[in-house]
Amino acid sequence: MSSGAPVRMPRLNVDRRAQLIEATIDVVYRDGLSRLTLAKVAQQAGLSTSIVNFYFKTKEQLLLETLNAVSQEYEAAVNQAFARSPDPTRTLRALVDAMLDPVLCTPARAAVWYAFMGESQARGDYIGAVRVRELAIRQRVETLFTTLFQDADDAQSKPIHSAALARAFDALIDSVWEQSMLEPDTIDLAAARKTCLDYLQSVLPLGLDKSDESDQDASMPIVEGAGDSMLSAWTYTSNELHELEMSELFRREWMLAGHVSDAPRPGDYLTLEVGPERVLVVRDDKETLRAFHNVCRHRGSRVVPKSQGHCGHVLRCPFHGWTYSLDGRLKSVPRRQTFENLELSEQGLVPLELEVWQGLIFIRFEPGGEPVAKQLHAIEERVANYRLADMVSLGEASVSEVRYNWKFFHDVDNEGYHVPSAHPALQELYGRSYRDDFIGNIPVSTGTVDDQPASAWSVARYKSLLPDMAHLPKEARRLWLYFGIFPNAIIYFYPEKAGYYMSLPCGPDQTRVVSREYGLPSNSREIRAAQYLSSRIDTLTSREDDALVRWLQEAAGTSVFPLDNLADIEAGVLQFHQRLKEKIPVMSRRCAPAAKSIMDLNDRLKAMTAR
Repeated sequence: MSSGAPVRMPRLNVDRRAQLIEATIDVVYRDGLSRLTLAKVAQQAGLSTSIVNFYFKTKEQLLLETLNAVSQEYEAAVNQAFARSPDPTRTLRALVDAMLDPVLCTPARAAVWYAFMGESQARGDYIGAVRVRELAIRQRVETLFTTLFQDADDAQSKPIHSAALARAFDALIDSVWEQSMLEPDTIDLAAARKTCLDYLQSVLPLGLDKSDESDQDASMPIVEGAGDSMLSAWTYTSNELHELEMSELFRREWMLAGHVSDAPRPGDYLTLEVGPERVLVVRDDKETLRAFHNVCRHRGSRVVPKSQGHCGHVLRCPFHGWTYSLDGRLKSVPRRQTFENLELSEQGLVPLELEVWQGLIFIRFEPGGEPVAKQLHAIEERVANYRLADMVSLGEASVSEVRYNWKFFHDVDNEGYHVPSAHPALQELYGRSYRDDFIGNIPVSTGTVDDQPASAWSVARYKSLLPDMAHLPKEARRLWLYFGIFPNAIIYFYPEKAGYYMSLPCGPDQTRVVSREYGLPSNSREIRAAQYLSSRIDTLTSREDDALVRWLQEAAGTSVFPLDNLADIEAGVLQFHQRLKEKIPVMSRRCAPAAKSIMDLNDRLKAMTAR
C-alpha cells in the first residue's frame, strides 16, 4: 500500500469473532473440516447466519482465521513459557505445562490442528499458520537443548543431540495431542505431563533440577494469562459467566448481610437479596441471630416482605398464613387437615450459615471453607480499635440499581491511582497521604485528613469540625481506612463512624449497590456534624466513581479493551482478578468460550488444578 492518509477500518466486535471461532472449532471436531458450513457455525454459536456473514464473508476466511487463532493461541502460550525464566531446564518444564495446558490441549483443538495440518501441503495460506510457526518453535526448543549440552561440556555431540532431541520432544507432545483427539475419554494430561518430564530427565546431560519443581508448578498458571494479566472483556458481558459467578462465588463465599444493631431485639429482622437468592436474618427469642432462606416452604412466597422490620414472636407468611417460630420451625398451618401427610417438623425454614465478626453479620449459602474470623484475622486487631460491635445504625441502608458489571465496580474501587484526577474533594481531604497496600491478602487503603485549606465546602467544614476521638489510637484519629472483603464488599472506618458498601450482581450488566453506616452512641453535635459532612463527601465521590465505572462497561464492548496496562500502584486490581481466576479458572481465557461451554470448561480446569 502506498504511503498517505491512514485507512479507517471498521470497528469489529472482538468477542463476537472469538465466539464464532470457538463455534468453528466445535463444528470441525464434530463434523470434520469438509462438512463445515457457515450455517452450522451459526447454529453452534446460537447466532443467525447473517451475523456470521457480517464478520466472515466466506467459509474459507472463517477457516483461515480459526487456524490462525488456534496457532497464535499455542504460540502465545509457548512465548509465555520462554519468558518465565532464563534457565533452560525451567523453560523446558514451563513448555511442557504450556503445551499440555487443558485449555489448549483439548479434543476439539487437536482435531482442528490435525485437520488443517493435513491440508497444509495443498494450501499455501495454511502453511504459514501451521508449519512455519511449528518449525520456529522446534528451533527454539533445539536451542534450549544446545545450551544444556554446552553447559555439560558435551560440545562434540551437541549438534546431533540437540536436533534429534528437539524432534523427539515435539513427537512426544504430538502424541499427547493425538490421544486427546482420538481417546478423549481416557486422556490424562497430568500423567502425560509426568511422562514428558521423565523423558527430559532421562535425556538431558544433567537431568532436570528437581529442587525447582514445586516452585515451578506453583507459579505456572493453569491457563495463559491466569496470573499476570487483567480480565478480558468477555468476562464482564457474558450471561453464562454471570451464572457461574453466582454459583461459584456468591453462593460459596461469605456475604455481608448487615450489623447486629440492625436487629437488636427478639423478632427484629433484616433481609438481603443475592441474585435470585433471598435471605432472612432474624433474632430469636433467646436473642440469637439466625439466617434462613426467605422462602416459605409451602409455595415459595417471601416469609417477610420488607427489607427490615419487627415480626413479634412469629414469622407469618403473607400468602397463606403459614407460621414459623423465630428459630425457623414450622409452627402452624391454616386448614392443616386439607394437606395429606404434612409433617410440620420437616417443613421448617431452610437455614443458612451465619457468623458475626466484630458486630458484622455474614451469611453463606453453601457450607465449606474457612470461617469468617479466620479469613479476616489479619485485620482483626486494627478493626477492634473502632469498637464496631458497639456501634448503632445511623440510618436505613442505601440501595441503588446501576447498569454495569459488578467487577468493574471493584476495578475502580481497588486502586487510588485515579483519586487525584477523578476525586478533587478526596484529594483536598487527604492529599498525597493516600496509600493502597495489603494486610495478608486483604487490600487496605488509607488517607490521613490533613490541615490544609480546602475549596470544597464539605471538606473544609469537615476538617475544622472533626473532633478528637479519644478512644482511637492517635494515628487513627484523622485516618480514613478501607478494607476490601473478597469478593464484593468494602468495610470502612472514619474517626467518627464506620460503614460498608457492596456490590450484588443482578446480571452481567446490572448490579445492586448496598451501603450502610454506623456510629458509636453519642449526643455530640460535633460528631453528628462530622458524620453528615463525611457522608456529603462520600456521596460526591460515589457519583464520580459511577461515571468511571459506566465508562469501563462501555469499553468492554469495544475492539480495543485493554488487558495488561496497570501501574504498580494498581496492584489491588490485579490481585482482585487473580483471586477471581483462582475461584473460576475459566476467567483466565483471553477469548470467550463457545456458547454453552463455560461451565463444562471451568469444571475441567478446576479438576486439573486439584491434581
